[in-house]
Amino acid sequence: MEYRSTRFSLHSSASPSIKNSNVNSTNFSSLSLNSTSGPYIPYYDAYPEDLTISLELFQTLAIERLKILKTIEQVLARLNTTLSTAPTYKKDEIEKLLRKELKDKLHHLKFIIFPTFTGTSSNDLQNDIISHYILRLAFCPSEEERRWFITHELELFRYRFQVLTKAEQLAYLNDSTSNIKQFYELVSDEEKRQYKDSLIASIQIKGLANPSTIAKSFETTSYFRVRFQHVPDLIRKRSCFLAHGYAYVSDNDIISFVLQHFRMNISYQMTCSSKKYEFIQQMDTRIESILKMLRKKRIHGTQTAMVAFNENEQTETITFEMLNGLSKRSFPLCMRYLHDQMIQQHHLKHLGRLQYRLFLKGIGLSLDECMKFFRHEFVTNGQMNPAQFEREHVYNIRHAYGQEGKHTSYTPYSCMKIIQDPPPGVNEHHGCPYRHWDIPTLKQRLTTTYDMNEETVNDIIDKTKQHHYQIACQIYFEYQHKVKNYGVGINHPNQYFNESRKLLTGATTNQNASQM
Repeated sequence: MEYRSTRFSLHSSASPSIKNSNVNSTNFSSLSLNSTSGPYIPYYDAYPEDLTISLELFQTLAIERLKILKTIEQVLARLNTTLSTAPTYKKDEIEKLLRKELKDKLHHLKFIIFPTFTGTSSNDLQNDIISHYILRLAFCPSEEERRWFITHELELFRYRFQVLTKAEQLAYLNDSTSNIKQFYELVSDEEKRQYKDSLIASIQIKGLANPSTIAKSFETTSYFRVRFQHVPDLIRKRSCFLAHGYAYVSDNDIISFVLQHFRMNISYQMTCSSKKYEFIQQMDTRIESILKMLRKKRIHGTQTAMVAFNENEQTETITFEMLNGLSKRSFPLCMRYLHDQMIQQHHLKHLGRLQYRLFLKGIGLSLDECMKFFRHEFVTNGQMNPAQFEREHVYNIRHAYGQEGKHTSYTPYSCMKIIQDPPPGVNEHHGCPYRHWDIPTLKQRLTTTYDMNEETVNDIIDKTKQHHYQIACQIYFEYQHKVKNYGVGINHPNQYFNESRKLLTGATTNQNASQM
């Protein structure tokens, strides 16, 4: 899509300003930035007002930033960690993977992952802020989309903050253009000596035991006094000293305080934006189409280490007698469960039949074999008589294969469609297990029915609770195939099947996978 001659103004109506809040809504043009002052991370509390960009650049910046967030999501899922919990050696691995995945995929936002030694230019800062606000617009309508965006923007912010030197981090905190400065105080040397024993105790909690190492660490560490409610994660881990309603936070942990404010800022603004989204939709249909496209790419991927389902990849001849074995080895959990229910009950309700029938078509099951399978389960093993099967099901099966009606060959459902479709009702079995099953049910079935170990089940449950349904599916895939760090994101049940067959038949060319 190209919009070379069309212009779009990013003014306050597109990003509604927040009244009666502590958020600084300074005009973007008033921000001064010295291009030689070192890396700079916007706090995104200054709206890019009075700025006009082309729709082509609007789309390009948004897609680049989405690539960054999706890559962060995939890398962290691949390593089964987060930046907040990863040990130092893994943080280095995360950085290397991010750089590798995004090396040739960024242009306008390259500096975010590859900061230059000369600092950030005003044009870089402009692109950074604009791309952030475009994705805010795209993901503000629903709670799930807002949660996904905030989670991965926080991880991106943490990554960028962690690559700064200590001096740069302190300079960032003292930056007068950000309102964060009013929420902390630097602890004086006198006060530091007053609470020396308590502060050293908080150092010991982190694992330091050598007295000389502790003493050296204490002397070289700066401390900040913040309200205790601003660092709940540090309090939960008991890794800071509390006194008179304040937490004393070391410069090594100050990122927790910064991120808490960052989260509160974005969460509040996105909630406000969601209430005005209907107005945004009416501004320009072209803008709305771009925002919809971004929401789809969040699920489908942005071609960043992602492989989509290709219906021409099937190389095996599949018969209905093979389905029992294939379901255990190569079906994603959603389709395996549908198959199991079909075998047990010899029937599926309408939406389950639609989802499963198109999946079978996608894996290469021919129309004749599909007809044999449904007739075998419904009639031979079930309670349906042949005449009823002919009357109620033959036409629909032929229709799915393009042999009836408009002769359209319908495509199998993608993960996005399955996740977003209505949840299953009583005696229905369609849908995405990670999205539509409650946590106790998911845990019980993974443990008991599918005999998965406790560690893997807990990993899947954690991703499900965070609404990372496709990452949970990826963990299931890696467990079933005894591989780890499989560098292909799962976007489609039939893609899952294709990747499984490649691995099991030795045809995979994936270089990132390693045997467990």
